[in-house]
Amino acid sequence: MTMTSPAAPDGFTWTLPAAWYRDPERYEQERQRIFARNWMLFTWGARLRNPGDYVTGTVAGYPVFAIRGEDGQVRAFHNVCRHRGAQLLTKAEGQCPRLVVCPYHSWSYTLDGKLKRSPDFGSAPAFDPQEWGLFRIAAEEWRGLVFLRIAPEGQGLRDWLGPIDALAADYPLEQQHWFAEKNRDCEVDWKTYGENYLECYHCRTMHPGLCASLDMERYRIDVHDEMFHLHAPKRDGGLTRGVYFYRFPFLMLNLYDWGSSIATLEPLGAGRLRHINWYFFTDVSPEKVAENRQSIEWSAQIVSEDLDIITGVQRNLNAGIYQRGPLSPKHEHAVHAFQDMVRRGMADHPAPAHRAAAE
Repeated sequence: MTMTSPAAPDGFTWTLPAAWYRDPERYEQERQRIFARNWMLFTWGARLRNPGDYVTGTVAGYPVFAIRGEDGQVRAFHNVCRHRGAQLLTKAEGQCPRLVVCPYHSWSYTLDGKLKRSPDFGSAPAFDPQEWGLFRIAAEEWRGLVFLRIAPEGQGLRDWLGPIDALAADYPLEQQHWFAEKNRDCEVDWKTYGENYLECYHCRTMHPGLCASLDMERYRIDVHDEMFHLHAPKRDGGLTRGVYFYRFPFLMLNLYDWGSSIATLEPLGAGRLRHINWYFFTDVSPEKVAENRQSIEWSAQIVSEDLDIITGVQRNLNAGIYQRGPLSPKHEHAVHAFQDMVRRGMADHPAPAHRAAAE
């Protein structure tokens, strides 16, 4: 299904206002109304093999952690003690054998988030373990990837992924192993990045390597609700073939038989982001290292080409001269759909309520 909306009376379909890409107040609204309500790619399951294994990080500006429970289930919580707000886990990853213990006053929590001990607190009434458990957030696994959602209630992960689940079924994600990652902090708004990703109007100018690999005459982007399916046939002798998805607001899955390039964004503020790219391969043996690195360099070069140009775009969005521009009905229909998703996300939802309870 391709999303369309009526053009303006002048016949053009216009971009979002430039101010939307730089306004800190609007960014805070995006955190609550868009980011907190959508699933966010957080880590991969191999980092959480055993009960007590945890990974910390930031999702939409919220410090969080995911941890494997004694029952084998991955759960996730805000990385904050209920007593005085201390950060519970300070390492990027690690192991909590039985309890999560606050380093400040030693309040302790079970692996499923319930309060276990509030030592030497004094004569105050006893704390209910459930009511005083960690602030829970949603966590689900999909084919070796771990996703979190700040809002405790909402759409299940497979439903959120939509057609991706079926379209990616033949690609061997579970047999692929993490090989490398490349993360970059950029002065670019998340919407600027998403819009660039969702059109190939710029490809002949910006991406000679990509154009040499794919038949750009047959490149297209199909829009399914809030998921984009990007595809073009492989050229003879091209480096790659596969399936390509973008799930709003910023999940990117490039899947191949021999590996995957999986990316997401961590918005850092209005006009700033961290681009996170993980590379997985079916064969990570020493004999394949050079070939795998060549594949990564090819992929990373395309990202660099994009970031070089859109950093300048963001600079001009910030400067205040450019206000809006017309969208090409031939090449930028997916950008139009993406912008409609932004409008709808900002209009439809109040800020989510965070529940102070363990699962």
